Amino acid sequence: MIKLLFFQCLCLLSFTVLTAQTWYVSGTGNDANDGKSPKTAFRNLQKAADLVKPGDLVLISNGIYTNDDRSNGSAVLSIKKSGKPDAWITWKAVPGAKPDIRPIGWSGIEISASYHILDGLTVTGGNDSIVLLHAQEDAKKTKPSPGYNTNGIFVNGRNNSVDDKPHHTIIRNCIVSKCPGAGIAIIETDYFTVEDCKVFDNAWFMRYGGSGISTLNNWAHDDAPGYHVIIQRNYVWNNKTLVNWNVIGKLSDGNGIILDVTDQARNGATNPNADAVIKADTTKPPMLASKPVRPVWKGRALIANNISAFNGGSGIHTFRTKHVDIINNTTYHNGGIVGYQELFANNSEDIVILNNIIVPRPGGKVTSNNKNTNIRWDYNIYPIQQSVMKGPNDIIASPIFVDVQSDITKGDFRLGKGSLALGSGTNELAQPTDIKGKMRPKTNGRDRGAFEQ
Repeated sequence: MIKLLFFQCLCLLSFTVLTAQTWYVSGTGNDANDGKSPKTAFRNLQKAADLVKPGDLVLISNGIYTNDDRSNGSAVLSIKKSGKPDAWITWKAVPGAKPDIRPIGWSGIEISASYHILDGLTVTGGNDSIVLLHAQEDAKKTKPSPGYNTNGIFVNGRNNSVDDKPHHTIIRNCIVSKCPGAGIAIIETDYFTVEDCKVFDNAWFMRYGGSGISTLNNWAHDDAPGYHVIIQRNYVWNNKTLVNWNVIGKLSDGNGIILDVTDQARNGATNPNADAVIKADTTKPPMLASKPVRPVWKGRALIANNISAFNGGSGIHTFRTKHVDIINNTTYHNGGIVGYQELFANNSEDIVILNNIIVPRPGGKVTSNNKNTNIRWDYNIYPIQQSVMKGPNDIIASPIFVDVQSDITKGDFRLGKGSLALGSGTNELAQPTDIKGKMRPKTNGRDRGAFEQ
């Protein structure tokens, strides 16, 4: 009987593998093709999205991919079909290719399904053609224009039923830049990874207070232990807001990385820096049918080995969020637009902050501590004295970077000779590799910050 069951499972797995299809999309393709070979590639990504099944692979060649759809929920690639736990759907650039998705609607890529991998894709927004004054004027209008609010990659569970929220998404090796809205935004979902991405120059013109990489209202898929959220080895810079957040009428966010709201709704909620209270609208009658209560999110999140620099908001922070490990990151000169601190937890619980390099801009602050409980802060290095959150193994000194540049991919944020961050970190929650994938530690001691040397 056991042998029979094994044989049946093996046959089922073999059937899944055999029936998985590779689809091809190319800038020189044609949607009249069958999409099953490089020579018969589709032209548009959505053509493949309408056909994919669990286990399929979509290979994308060089080309500019766009459309003129500006309707509600518009995206160049809208992914609505789910894969399966043993048959993920993968969207991947052909080796050596750099397909460029250029949205003018609400998103470049919007995912409202589960078990998907995005690998090696580029999303470039329209910031270069936007005038700030026009965006500020548009933000005062009742109806928003998608052209000023375009997100790069958006994992969106808000329109899904409570038992069909998206989960299990991996976004890796992607470049998301110049989107007037958020760079990578993830709302009402669970089990997602953002790794080895470059996210920059986003959120400038939107009316919704976006950031480079942001999560909001994690929707628990299950209560299994371990990391449900992983944000690692990313370069995140120059994301900022220049248009007031319409809810509070002032500038907000523009963070490099923010994990936002995993607790339940509360009255008198504040925006992520606790610098304005969002008051209830008493002029409208109460809702007759209340929105379904979001399940308590009990998973854990990891933010590790990232560089977050020159963002208008924080380098990294959490707001009304629980169960996060912030390990071996480098933040530098953030908060220049809204004055946020470099790296901090706000109104959060069970946050571990270890082995980070935290360098505030001139006149800026290292961290803050507002209504937090159970914060573990130690083995961090920062150049100015502070007493808000201070661990016994913290170091107050310059980390001595090799070469700081505003384009952090061209600069060198490795540690220079004589840096006290070399070999002085803790092995607690030890990360196996650094931002470049090099093994940690290289010597007897573990380095602080995103690089191991």
